[in-house]
Amino acid sequence: MRNLGRCVLGILAVALSQPRSAQLIPFKHALGCVRALVDFNMMAQYRSHTVGTITYMEDYLDTFHKMKDIFLEFRVTKHIRAKIDEQRRELRHDRHKTRERMAPSKRRRMRDAEREEETELRMDFIFCESQFNFIKMHLLSHLCDHIRQFGNIPMYSTEFGELGHKTQIKAGWRQWNKNDASRQIMQSYSRQHGIRMRLLNLESLRRCGADLSPDMVEQLDTTSTTTAPDIRRRMLKGRRDYVSNMADFSRVLGVSIKIICRGLIRYSRHNLPPERRLPEDPEILKSLPVELLTQLEIPVLAFQETEIYDIHCVRCTGALHFRNQGVAMIGFG
Repeated sequence: MRNLGRCVLGILAVALSQPRSAQLIPFKHALGCVRALVDFNMMAQYRSHTVGTITYMEDYLDTFHKMKDIFLEFRVTKHIRAKIDEQRRELRHDRHKTRERMAPSKRRRMRDAEREEETELRMDFIFCESQFNFIKMHLLSHLCDHIRQFGNIPMYSTEFGELGHKTQIKAGWRQWNKNDASRQIMQSYSRQHGIRMRLLNLESLRRCGADLSPDMVEQLDTTSTTTAPDIRRRMLKGRRDYVSNMADFSRVLGVSIKIICRGLIRYSRHNLPPERRLPEDPEILKSLPVELLTQLEIPVLAFQETEIYDIHCVRCTGALHFRNQGVAMIGFG
């Protein structure tokens, strides 16, 4: 809801931007209802509150409750839908008995009026039977009182615990053999955290100038103390022109040339044979032709995410035309 609130109102405003004359008031109420709920949700995320902000929240919530009936037709349950169908069948059965004594021309004239009547009866029945009486809707009315008593709401968020459950418990359950799974998961993550603490301590000692063995320094250079990003395997396609060297490549990606050079040097040291290794001078790397990149995977933060990355697979066509249809370019895909 937090990320959705940043864009849902704009999307809804565009979707309802050209109403017909009969839709003006319903569309206005729908936009007002969503706007009030989004404003209430955004203000509930404040780290500190005053009497004024709490008053704003109460006003937004009152506005939402006044206008939320516009969405009642989407709260139709299976039980209500069954009642509507039964009402429609009974109505049509009664009309069929009446039509038997009418002329065919008169029957055709009455069909449009009967459809409108069915629609009106259906909406009246929905507004009478449907409701927003569920627990999450009721909890909104207590948020302002909770803020007055206990402080800001994000302080009690369960988001981090849920993320830990996903990465620690669920991932561990899928990886192991389900034989005494709780003990295996706890032991595995205890070892992982112990190793990570050891690496952090060694990294801190190296920064302070401690004398570490060459093997230990090499291990620190090849091991990351940060958690690997959650990478979704979704390919993003696109093309970029006017890229001839690593400096242009850095500019197009919006990634620092220092980070690219560091990554290329690390890759060259650990993956390429000595005769094919890249030069380690940053100035030379900047001027290298981009044709060297035959295949590269670049993690890019997903839209409105902080820990989820999309993979951009890059290949360079060099001086060749892309599929014989244009100038040389870098292809993303």
